[in-house]
Parts: sequence; C-alpha cells; structure tokens
Amino acid sequence: MTAPAAAANLLEPQRRADWFELFFDLVFVVTVSVLAHGLHGDPGWAAYGTLLALFFPAWWAWVNLMLSVNLFGARWTRALLLAAMPGLGLMAAAARAGLGSRAWAFALGAAWVRLVTFAIWWTRTRRELAGIPWWRPVVYGGLTAGLWTVSAVVPSPARYALWVLALVIEIGLLTFRRGQPADLYGRLSAEHLVERIGLFLVIVLGEAVFGVVTGLAEYFTGPSAAASFGGLAVAAMLAVGFFNWGAETAEHGIAGAQSRGAEEIMRETVLYLPFVLISSVTVLAAALAEAVAEPGHTLPAGHRYALTFGIIGYYLTNAAISRRLGANGTDLLRWVVPAVLLPLLIVLPLAYASPAWVAALAAGAVTAAMVALANLNARRPRP
Repeated sequence: MTAPAAAANLLEPQRRADWFELFFDLVFVVTVSVLAHGLHGDPGWAAYGTLLALFFPAWWAWVNLMLSVNLFGARWTRALLLAAMPGLGLMAAAARAGLGSRAWAFALGAAWVRLVTFAIWWTRTRRELAGIPWWRPVVYGGLTAGLWTVSAVVPSPARYALWVLALVIEIGLLTFRRGQPADLYGRLSAEHLVERIGLFLVIVLGEAVFGVVTGLAEYFTGPSAAASFGGLAVAAMLAVGFFNWGAETAEHGIAGAQSRGAEEIMRETVLYLPFVLISSVTVLAAALAEAVAEPGHTLPAGHRYALTFGIIGYYLTNAAISRRLGANGTDLLRWVVPAVLLPLLIVLPLAYASPAWVAALAAGAVTAAMVALANLNARRPRP
C-alpha cells in the first residue's frame, strides 16, 4: 500500500463490525433458513440448483452492502442499511417459490437493494472517492435495479435472463478498471472483511445447529440424539477450523494482496470463493437436519452427496482461498488430501449402507479428525 492509503486505513473509524451490522445480518438468518428448508425430504438436482440460483443474488446483495460499509463506515450508512432490510426480507420471503409464483417478489426485493446500493455510492463517492465517474454508480446500481424491476413483469425464461444480465453487469464493472480509483482496494479494511465473512459463516453454522436441535426436539429418540450429536460436532469442528486458523490466515493474506495491488485475488477471496464456502455449509446443514428427522433410515441420495461433498467443498474452498492468498502448496496438501479422501471413504459409504444417525456421527468424526490433523500441522517445525 502507498503511504496515503495506509494512513487512510489507520484514520478510518470503521475497523470492526458494529452491533448494527449484526442486527442487519438477522435477515440473512431467515434467508438461509428458508432456502435450506427447500432441501427437506428427498431433494434432487433441481432443488440444489434452485438454492444456488436464489442464494447467489442474496449473497451478492449482502457483499455489496458489506463492502460499502467497509469503505464508508457504518455510522453514516446505518440508515441506508436499515432501508435495505425490507428488500432483503422480501427476497427471503419469496425464496421458497423464488423461481416460480413468487419470482416477481424476489426480483422486486433485489431491485430494492440495488437502489439502496446506488444511494450509498452516488452520495458518498462525491465526497470520499473523488474520481469515480457518474456512470459507474448509475450503471452498477441504477441500471441493474431497472433490470430487476422489469424482470418482475416479464415472463420466464426472459425474466431469468434479465437476472443473469444484471449480475453479469455488476461483476463485469468490478473487473473493469476504468473509472476506479487506483487506491480503491487499498482503502478496504482486511480485518473488517474477514470478520464480516466469518460472522456470515456463523449464521450458516447456526442454521446447522438450529436444524439438529429443533429436529431433536420434535423427534426425541435415541437415534435422533445420536444424529444431533454428530451434527453439533460437525458445526463445532468447522467453526474451530475456521476461527483457529482460517480467519488469521485470510486477514494476513488479504492485507498482503492489498500491499501488492493484487485486486483480482481480493475479488476472488472476498466475493466469489466465500459463496462456495457458505453454500457447502448450507447443503451440509440440510443433510444433518434430515438425519435427525429420519435417523433410522438411510439418507436420500441428495442428502448423501450433500453430507459428503458439503464437507469436501468446505475444505477445498478454504484451501483455494489459502492458496490464492499465498499459502504454501505442500502444507495445504497435508490436509487437503485427507479432507477429500476421508468423506469419500468413510462418510459416503456409510450414508449409503447405514442408518442416517451413523452417517451423521461419521461426519462428526471426520471433521474432528481434520481439526486434529490441523493441530498436528500447526505444530510441525518450519524449515
């Protein structure tokens, strides 16, 4: 980072997430819960595709607002974050039929959030990010809000084509450097970014805890208790792994990417790869909830794969983030290989051949083994 950019970071009052941001995140608790509910029973590929298709716009809206707070500070943007909550709430309420009868409401909620994003950037860039041309916030927030609004009255499949177009425009503008201040990414707080993404992960892990505990409350039997224990172990071990090692590595890595001006690495590790991480935990949570509800039966095919590849996806995404942020490839392989092989060799076969409670306990054991392995690797002497 240049000296002025470093000084700006030191002077910027918004370095940590505040209570208002945590209150704002409550709407995403509902969003994750509603989307995970769509995977109950025996979900097929269409159900998982629907979850990803609806979750990405919600995630993208959250990321845009989070970055806005990171750059401009929460104190000024609190009112606008509050204004965004009804739009996000509408997206959450419509998500259960977001590609069907409520697609129009989901689209209007997305348009609402884009208008709030536009209001933030149109007003603040005039004072704090001089040099950004007028057309960038107009296109990024105004034009895309218009596309989402028009899609509410357009029949499918044209409706969904407009959704994709709006997202492509936003992603493209982030990649397109023209009109961006040279120090835009240098102004971001790495500490705040990691903390906010970590708190979002807590929301999704909380959905896993909520699912297994409420499932046990409804199906209060020994096998359900065993499945709940396995589910709680999975959530706890994933949290331990991230907050003991992943968060610190990510914070240092993002700060290093800032110092090198590696903007594409920052985009990948803050905007895109965390979506895969969160999605992996979401489908994993749904599989664990199903194991508690039906502990004596084998898991349906969709949940077998969700349980197995949710664990694999979580660890592989963490590895991809670490690698992009400069982690040593040999060190990564020491836990990436077991992270892939253990679920494939233990969790998936048991999910096919054993009752669901056995598969849930196996998932808990595998994630506990990964934490133990990470501890061993952390103690390994460095050359």
